[in-house]
Amino acid sequence: MYKKFIQNNYEELLGILNCLKVGVYITDNDGNTLLLNDESCKTGGLARDETVGKNMRELEDTGFVEKSVSLEALKSGKEEALIQNLGDGDKVYVTGIPLYHDDDVDIVICTERDITETLTLKELLEEKNKDNAKIKEEIEYLRRQNIVMWGNMIAEDLETKKLAEKAMRVAKLDTTVLLTGESGTGKEVFANFIYQNSGRVGKPFIKVNCAAIPENLIESELFGYEKGAFSGADKNGKIGLFEMANHGTLFLDEVGEIPIHLQSKLLRSIQEKEIMRVGGIKTIPVDIRFIAATNCDLKEAVSNGTFRRDLYYRLNVMPIELSPLKGRKKDIEALCIYFVDKFNVDYKMNKMISAEAMNVLQEFDWPGNIRELENVMERIMISSDDEIITKSHVERAIGIATDSVGMDLSNLEGKSMEQLLGEYEKYILEAMLSKYKRASDVGRALKINKSTLSRRMKKYGIE
Repeated sequence: MYKKFIQNNYEELLGILNCLKVGVYITDNDGNTLLLNDESCKTGGLARDETVGKNMRELEDTGFVEKSVSLEALKSGKEEALIQNLGDGDKVYVTGIPLYHDDDVDIVICTERDITETLTLKELLEEKNKDNAKIKEEIEYLRRQNIVMWGNMIAEDLETKKLAEKAMRVAKLDTTVLLTGESGTGKEVFANFIYQNSGRVGKPFIKVNCAAIPENLIESELFGYEKGAFSGADKNGKIGLFEMANHGTLFLDEVGEIPIHLQSKLLRSIQEKEIMRVGGIKTIPVDIRFIAATNCDLKEAVSNGTFRRDLYYRLNVMPIELSPLKGRKKDIEALCIYFVDKFNVDYKMNKMISAEAMNVLQEFDWPGNIRELENVMERIMISSDDEIITKSHVERAIGIATDSVGMDLSNLEGKSMEQLLGEYEKYILEAMLSKYKRASDVGRALKINKSTLSRRMKKYGIE
């Protein structure tokens, strides 16, 4: 019935269907093509005289369509829909609806919409969203990694306070800062302090340890690369740490370790505020605040020809030189108290440090600076069950020579027997008080009465 109607009214029906902006493709109950409008010709890419009369199985076999929705609708006897892959690579969303006559399928009417561009845009958007999610995750990870353990600067020594005040003033400006000093003196702490007090707080804070990245990878890590830039590269390319830090702060730690051949590219990036990816042909503008740090003498490196003079001057706009910890006794005391509090929380302890122990810590040279002090304090905290950190605990931790009961054997000269016995008696009292906690228990253990114990504690300044 419907098939005959189409054949008898072909031109009139085709004229009506050509007014639609949707492809219409009609087959009979055996899958033979009866009619297709102009939009279907454009969508499919075949002329009408190449298609009318052709069976859909033949078009499948020739590869013009991967799968025919008409044949699927004829098999199931109900509406079918699929994304049809055409031979030229285009994709069409097709719906096939069987039209019945006397309980049998007479024709199948298909509607077609070219979704090639839509799918391409969808894939690009999904890929972009994946990239954005990955970038966000990496930035958050790097920010978590690089937010130093202290929310605020610990500065009790006069010299450190002056440097902290200088850093606070500099933080408000976008000027480049160069932090110098021995390893472990707190350069990363100062970098974090500057970031936290800057106008860029809350924006990316990316730390790059230039000494930790292999020389053959550092350029692509810093500046990123375009797809196909080199063998083994990600096929989609990759953004670098400079782009991750855009609108934020980039902390170049161990900047003196950047290879000489990359220093000119770094200099241009800082001066011109733009970068170029490896394998790229266009520049990418970046808005970055730079903080650099090094424990080597950059002036000497300039003299030796291992560091560019112009890059040194570009980085050394606002220098901040950190002193070794050994000369900052008040800082040592403040840091020790901080570390005791920190590890009490971390390890669910309730420990305190004695004045004698603090004196030993303040007199030590600390060649590893703050990093070494933190490690020593953690070792002391976890290696003893005593609630009071005593002088002997510290001496054992930092390697001062002691005998089996903890007496200091490194400083016997010039002391009388009475003085040495007094030191030993003081050590015994501190150790027993640390063990038993209560003076009455110590008295019973040492077989001395409470008044005698009280006098001797007062004599040695033991609380």
